[in-house]
Amino acid sequence: MRRMDRFVLTCAVALVASACGESSTDGGIQPSDCNFDSTFAAIQTTIFEGEGCATNACHGASFASSGGLDLRAGASYGSLVRVSSSVNSEIERVFPGDQERSLLYRKLHETTQELANAGLGQAMPSGLPQLSDDKIEAVSLWMRAGAPEDGIVEGTLNLLGCEGNFEADPNKIDPLPAPAPGEGVQFYAGGWALGAEAEDEVCYATYYDFSDLVPAQYQVDCDEFGEGRKCFAFGRNELAQDGQSHHSIITVYTPDSDPNGGDWGPWTCLGGATDGQSCDPTERDACGARAACATPARTSVACVGYPYAPSDFSDFGAGAIGGVSGTRVGLSGAQESTFIDEPQEGVYSRLPLQGFVAWNSHGFNLTTKDTSIEQWVNLSFVPEQSRIWLRRQIFEAQEIFAMSTVAPFTKREVCMTFTLPQYSRVMSLSSHMHQKGELFRIWLPPNQPCAGSEGCAVPQGPSDYESRLYDDPVYTYYDPPLEYDGETDPERTFRACAVYDNGADNPAEVKRESTKPDTPTCAAPVAHCGCDEKDRACFGGPNQGMSCDGDDSVCGDGGLCDACPVWGGITTVDEMFIPLGSYFVQAPAP
Repeated sequence: MRRMDRFVLTCAVALVASACGESSTDGGIQPSDCNFDSTFAAIQTTIFEGEGCATNACHGASFASSGGLDLRAGASYGSLVRVSSSVNSEIERVFPGDQERSLLYRKLHETTQELANAGLGQAMPSGLPQLSDDKIEAVSLWMRAGAPEDGIVEGTLNLLGCEGNFEADPNKIDPLPAPAPGEGVQFYAGGWALGAEAEDEVCYATYYDFSDLVPAQYQVDCDEFGEGRKCFAFGRNELAQDGQSHHSIITVYTPDSDPNGGDWGPWTCLGGATDGQSCDPTERDACGARAACATPARTSVACVGYPYAPSDFSDFGAGAIGGVSGTRVGLSGAQESTFIDEPQEGVYSRLPLQGFVAWNSHGFNLTTKDTSIEQWVNLSFVPEQSRIWLRRQIFEAQEIFAMSTVAPFTKREVCMTFTLPQYSRVMSLSSHMHQKGELFRIWLPPNQPCAGSEGCAVPQGPSDYESRLYDDPVYTYYDPPLEYDGETDPERTFRACAVYDNGADNPAEVKRESTKPDTPTCAAPVAHCGCDEKDRACFGGPNQGMSCDGDDSVCGDGGLCDACPVWGGITTVDEMFIPLGSYFVQAPAP
């Protein structure tokens, strides 16, 4: 019989289940005092205590030592966050940034049958009704925000039964624990400043030299980065970043270059107690804890035109992780607080032992408090016997702005195709869009290739991939990988389509000139934060949707000439259309 985690075993019989709910008569108490200073404190009161989970019969004093789960106040956080479950050591009780990887969320959200099928025991609270959808959603939002012990996560207190308006705190995630020496390396970005109620996309560089940290058995030749260059081989790739981030694109500048030469810098500490002080980029930990020696963080889309690096620093193509693209090669990236890429056995990536990291980070701060965005990336070494195929990235940006334009109070669907090489083995699919993105779908081969997006129709049959949330896109993983050995293009062609809704279903969500974001990126060539008067339509009033050319009177009583079209662009109120994924090529033996 499988040894079960005490969290699985809690309230396993009806008698204990009754005791677990002894302080609740309706599936959970309403807090008598909502002066919580943090979301976690509210979860402690309304769920762990309100649902009876911290009693002696469940996860209180009597059972805390068995399985190590203590849900009493003062002990619960340390017993949950980044603590492996004893039912399955590969699953953490609370995985900051990702509720789907958290046993606590799965226990509350899934049925006993679903959990049993996964070998994870039974649903909680055992023998009692499932928690309300609102409470489960509050736990989910808290985890996605980084599972902070302090601070209020937007919307959570209301979901937990509190009435009123609560000032949210910026989402911060705890530092990602570094790999053990000899097992991997960690990159750290420092923390770039993001003001209250602001949005920005920045670029900056850091320097690394892992020559003395990578054991010889993990070093490989990589002449594609320059004759005689040495790289290190890695497989598992984990990123953690603060929840204000909309995207992180992390690449390595590959040419040989002197970090203290005239093309770089100035170098100063970014974040931490030494913020702003001069530093030597070749000195490891030159800036101390929670800081990185970096070039200036400046507004820059995809690092194009970044002025504190060599001119070819901007030469960025598809950015395949571990593969060459221009002068920059992909290191990692994410559209959410955490991302883990763990390719199948035999698939690996490689990066130079020394180089410059280009951090391209797009963030938005919806709170009234200044904050910063920090990032950590862990790469795990791969031994020689596991280095067979190089991992490749799907980053299909040729139709990135194909939706331009989406008129106010309308929606539009656009499609495109992409074709992979013969003998491709697809490991994952995902997507990228912005706030107006309603639905993103991908159909597997066979598909007839399209020339651009014009005339590229939506397929009749069901799609294989589907995602509806721009800030939490679905990642579909295929194990075993999908095999595409066909000689003709249609046999290896995927079709992707995305729907963009500019207030068609909910007029209140139309893009508006008066609520355009406050961001330096609005000055960029591909940013349309608001709209010119000639492009505006009426918002509200009897003539909603009518073209108004900046004249409120056209809109009638209660109307404003304020609604804007959605274009392809870089801010979150405009749109992008990018299929993502990963694959490798397994050519037949000669």
